[in-house]
Amino acid sequence: MEASPSAEELCETEAERASLARLRELASETDGPLERHGVRAFLLCLELAARGGLTVDRELLLCAALLHDVGLLPGAATGDLYVRDGRRVAEDLLVTLGWPTGRLTLLGETVERHHEVRSQWRRGAEVELLRRADLIEVSAGVVAFGLPRGRIRGLFRAVPREGFFRGIGVLVVRVLRDRPSTLPRIFAPSQR
Repeated sequence: MEASPSAEELCETEAERASLARLRELASETDGPLERHGVRAFLLCLELAARGGLTVDRELLLCAALLHDVGLLPGAATGDLYVRDGRRVAEDLLVTLGWPTGRLTLLGETVERHHEVRSQWRRGAEVELLRRADLIEVSAGVVAFGLPRGRIRGLFRAVPREGFFRGIGVLVVRVLRDRPSTLPRIFAPSQR
Protein backbone atom coordinates (compact mmCIF):
# COMPACT_ATOMS: atom_id res chain seq x y z
CA MET A 1 0.00 0.00 0.00
CA GLU A 2 1.35 3.37 -0.99
CA ALA A 3 1.24 6.44 1.23
CA SER A 4 -2.31 6.87 2.44
CA PRO A 5 -4.24 10.10 2.31
CA SER A 6 -4.44 12.20 5.43
CA ALA A 7 -7.71 12.61 7.28
CA GLU A 8 -8.21 15.98 5.55
CA GLU A 9 -7.71 14.40 2.14
CA LEU A 10 -10.23 11.67 2.93
CA CYS A 11 -12.89 14.16 4.01
CA GLU A 12 -14.96 15.01 0.94
CA THR A 13 -18.23 16.15 2.51
CA GLU A 14 -19.40 18.64 5.10
CA ALA A 15 -20.34 15.79 7.45
CA GLU A 16 -16.89 14.19 7.15
CA ARG A 17 -15.14 17.52 7.75
CA ALA A 18 -17.41 18.23 10.74
CA SER A 19 -16.63 14.79 12.20
CA LEU A 20 -12.90 15.35 11.85
CA ALA A 21 -13.20 18.81 13.40
CA ARG A 22 -15.20 17.42 16.35
CA LEU A 23 -12.64 14.68 16.94
CA ARG A 24 -9.80 17.20 16.87
CA GLU A 25 -11.68 19.53 19.19
CA LEU A 26 -12.33 16.78 21.76
CA ALA A 27 -8.84 15.27 21.45
CA SER A 28 -7.19 18.72 21.53
CA GLU A 29 -4.81 17.66 18.76
CA THR A 30 -4.43 17.22 15.03
CA ASP A 31 -3.15 13.95 13.53
CA GLY A 32 -3.05 12.32 16.95
CA PRO A 33 -3.30 8.61 17.71
CA LEU A 34 -7.13 8.56 17.73
CA GLU A 35 -7.30 10.40 14.41
CA ARG A 36 -4.86 8.02 12.76
CA HIS A 37 -6.72 5.08 14.33
CA GLY A 38 -9.92 6.38 12.74
CA VAL A 39 -8.23 6.72 9.35
CA ARG A 40 -6.80 3.19 9.55
CA ALA A 41 -10.18 1.81 10.66
CA PHE A 42 -11.90 3.55 7.74
CA LEU A 43 -9.37 2.26 5.21
CA LEU A 44 -9.71 -1.24 6.65
CA CYS A 45 -13.50 -0.96 6.32
CA LEU A 46 -13.15 -0.04 2.66
CA GLU A 47 -10.74 -2.91 2.06
CA LEU A 48 -13.05 -5.41 3.79
CA ALA A 49 -16.06 -4.08 1.85
CA ALA A 50 -14.24 -4.30 -1.48
CA ARG A 51 -13.08 -7.85 -0.80
CA GLY A 52 -16.61 -8.81 0.18
CA GLY A 53 -18.22 -7.10 -2.81
CA LEU A 54 -20.26 -4.90 -0.47
CA THR A 55 -21.79 -1.54 -1.24
CA VAL A 56 -21.53 0.73 1.80
CA ASP A 57 -22.29 4.29 2.83
CA ARG A 58 -18.78 5.75 2.54
CA GLU A 59 -19.66 9.03 4.24
CA LEU A 60 -21.28 7.28 7.20
CA LEU A 61 -18.32 4.91 7.54
CA LEU A 62 -15.78 7.73 7.60
CA CYS A 63 -17.78 9.75 10.12
CA ALA A 64 -18.21 6.67 12.34
CA ALA A 65 -14.55 5.66 12.02
CA LEU A 66 -13.40 9.13 13.05
CA LEU A 67 -15.82 9.37 15.98
CA HIS A 68 -16.11 5.80 17.26
CA ASP A 69 -13.76 6.29 20.22
CA VAL A 70 -14.54 9.91 21.15
CA GLY A 71 -16.51 8.73 24.17
CA LEU A 72 -13.14 7.93 25.76
CA LEU A 73 -12.24 11.63 25.73
CA PRO A 74 -13.04 13.76 28.79
CA GLY A 75 -15.00 16.35 26.81
CA ALA A 76 -17.44 13.70 25.60
CA ALA A 77 -17.69 11.55 28.72
CA THR A 78 -20.95 11.64 30.64
CA GLY A 79 -20.40 8.71 32.99
CA ASP A 80 -22.23 6.34 30.66
CA LEU A 81 -20.57 3.61 28.60
CA TYR A 82 -17.99 5.29 26.41
CA VAL A 83 -19.46 3.72 23.28
CA ARG A 84 -22.82 5.32 24.11
CA ASP A 85 -21.11 8.66 24.69
CA GLY A 86 -19.47 8.30 21.28
CA ARG A 87 -22.82 7.49 19.73
CA ARG A 88 -24.36 10.61 21.25
CA VAL A 89 -21.54 12.82 19.98
CA ALA A 90 -21.85 11.41 16.46
CA GLU A 91 -25.65 11.58 16.30
CA ASP A 92 -25.82 15.05 17.88
CA LEU A 93 -23.29 16.36 15.38
CA LEU A 94 -24.81 14.88 12.25
CA VAL A 95 -28.44 15.57 13.07
CA THR A 96 -27.50 19.26 12.72
CA LEU A 97 -26.51 18.52 9.12
CA GLY A 98 -29.92 17.12 8.30
CA TRP A 99 -29.19 13.39 8.39
CA PRO A 100 -32.49 11.46 8.46
CA THR A 101 -33.41 9.32 11.47
CA GLY A 102 -32.65 5.97 9.81
CA ARG A 103 -29.18 7.05 8.77
CA LEU A 104 -28.49 8.53 12.22
CA THR A 105 -29.54 5.23 13.78
CA LEU A 106 -27.15 3.29 11.52
CA LEU A 107 -24.37 5.74 12.39
CA GLY A 108 -25.11 5.34 16.09
CA GLU A 109 -25.17 1.56 15.87
CA THR A 110 -21.88 1.61 13.96
CA VAL A 111 -20.23 3.67 16.70
CA GLU A 112 -21.84 2.00 19.71
CA ARG A 113 -21.43 -1.61 18.60
CA HIS A 114 -17.80 -1.58 17.47
CA HIS A 115 -16.78 -3.81 20.41
CA GLU A 116 -19.53 -6.40 20.08
CA VAL A 117 -18.28 -9.95 20.48
CA ARG A 118 -20.68 -11.39 17.90
CA SER A 119 -21.22 -10.54 14.26
CA GLN A 120 -23.35 -7.46 13.56
CA TRP A 121 -24.25 -8.04 9.89
CA ARG A 122 -27.96 -7.94 10.77
CA ARG A 123 -27.60 -4.33 11.91
CA GLY A 124 -25.91 -3.28 8.67
CA ALA A 125 -22.69 -3.85 6.78
CA GLU A 126 -21.21 -0.62 8.17
CA VAL A 127 -21.70 -1.84 11.76
CA GLU A 128 -19.96 -5.14 11.13
CA LEU A 129 -17.18 -3.62 9.02
CA LEU A 130 -16.19 -1.12 11.72
CA ARG A 131 -16.35 -3.88 14.35
CA ARG A 132 -13.97 -5.96 12.24
CA ALA A 133 -11.68 -3.06 11.36
CA ASP A 134 -11.35 -2.07 15.02
CA LEU A 135 -10.50 -5.65 15.97
CA ILE A 136 -7.84 -5.80 13.26
CA GLU A 137 -6.45 -2.54 14.65
CA VAL A 138 -6.41 -3.43 18.35
CA SER A 139 -5.01 -6.91 17.62
CA ALA A 140 -2.22 -5.29 15.54
CA GLY A 141 -3.31 -7.42 12.61
CA VAL A 142 -3.29 -10.77 14.43
CA VAL A 143 -7.02 -10.97 13.69
CA ALA A 144 -7.28 -10.29 9.97
CA PHE A 145 -10.73 -11.39 8.76
CA GLY A 146 -9.18 -12.70 5.56
CA LEU A 147 -7.14 -9.61 4.69
CA PRO A 148 -3.59 -10.50 3.66
CA ARG A 149 -1.15 -9.76 6.47
CA GLY A 150 1.11 -7.88 4.06
CA ARG A 151 -1.77 -5.59 3.16
CA ILE A 152 -2.45 -4.85 6.84
CA ARG A 153 1.24 -4.22 7.54
CA GLY A 154 1.37 -1.89 4.53
CA LEU A 155 -1.56 0.11 5.88
CA PHE A 156 0.08 0.30 9.30
CA ARG A 157 3.22 1.68 7.64
CA ALA A 158 1.26 4.15 5.52
CA VAL A 159 -0.75 5.46 8.49
CA PRO A 160 1.67 5.19 11.42
CA ARG A 161 0.53 3.49 14.61
CA GLU A 162 3.02 5.28 16.84
CA GLY A 163 1.40 6.33 20.09
CA PHE A 164 -1.74 4.26 19.46
CA PHE A 165 -1.49 1.78 22.34
CA ARG A 166 -0.12 4.35 24.76
CA GLY A 167 -2.80 6.88 23.81
CA ILE A 168 -5.64 4.38 24.07
CA GLY A 169 -4.12 2.99 27.28
CA VAL A 170 -4.16 6.39 28.96
CA LEU A 171 -7.79 6.90 27.97
CA VAL A 172 -8.84 3.43 29.12
CA VAL A 173 -7.09 3.91 32.48
CA ARG A 174 -9.07 7.14 32.88
CA VAL A 175 -12.30 5.25 32.18
CA LEU A 176 -11.30 2.57 34.69
CA ARG A 177 -10.65 5.27 37.28
CA ASP A 178 -13.71 7.44 36.61
CA ARG A 179 -16.36 4.89 35.62
CA PRO A 180 -14.93 1.41 36.29
CA SER A 181 -18.16 -0.55 36.07
CA THR A 182 -18.82 0.66 32.53
CA LEU A 183 -15.81 -0.77 30.70
CA PRO A 184 -16.67 -4.49 30.91
CA ARG A 185 -20.23 -3.68 29.84
CA ILE A 186 -19.15 -2.51 26.38
CA PHE A 187 -18.64 -6.20 25.53
CA ALA A 188 -21.94 -7.40 27.06
CA PRO A 189 -24.93 -6.14 25.10
CA SER A 190 -27.36 -7.64 27.60
CA GLN A 191 -26.00 -5.21 30.21
CA ARG A 192 -26.58 -2.20 27.99
